[in-house]
Amino acid sequence: MPRRSKRPSSSNEDASSKKAAPRRPLEMLRDSEGAVILGWVGEGVFYTRFVGTLSAELGEAAASNLKKVVAEVPTLHYFSDVSALRTYDLLARSALIRIILANRRRFADIVILTWSEGINAAERGFAAAIGEPIQIITDPTDFEMRLLRVAPFAKQTLDPKTWTVTSPRA
Repeated sequence: MPRRSKRPSSSNEDASSKKAAPRRPLEMLRDSEGAVILGWVGEGVFYTRFVGTLSAELGEAAASNLKKVVAEVPTLHYFSDVSALRTYDLLARSALIRIILANRRRFADIVILTWSEGINAAERGFAAAIGEPIQIITDPTDFEMRLLRVAPFAKQTLDPKTWTVTSPRA
């Protein structure tokens, strides 16, 4: 049985050597219990949103996608909305942490929106494992303002009508 954790209440490369990845519509990976919305929302700005339950399979798919993204660019700004995530498989979380740690120098920013009840022990542990530059925030307006500062047209890209929906095995 997969291990799950409930959310408690309480580069040295020349930037011109690689071009930013082409902008495609956001993609939604989903299974019966959860979803991950991911994709480029601006030049050098990658976005993910986790909803419901993050299963091991869904987490591995998201980690695999993030690994490909990081390999395509010298640096990126990473914004992740986990405010609608209710439970997650510990292996899924570990897979994402491994990708970020292995490529830490490529992340100019890591900004995570968590739920409004506050930052919990697991998120503090995640931030400690990653180190700087990570910001975990609880205010959706603050998250959006930070996102729009680096990706002014992100709102149009975040429109669900533009997303591509696939299963994690696709």
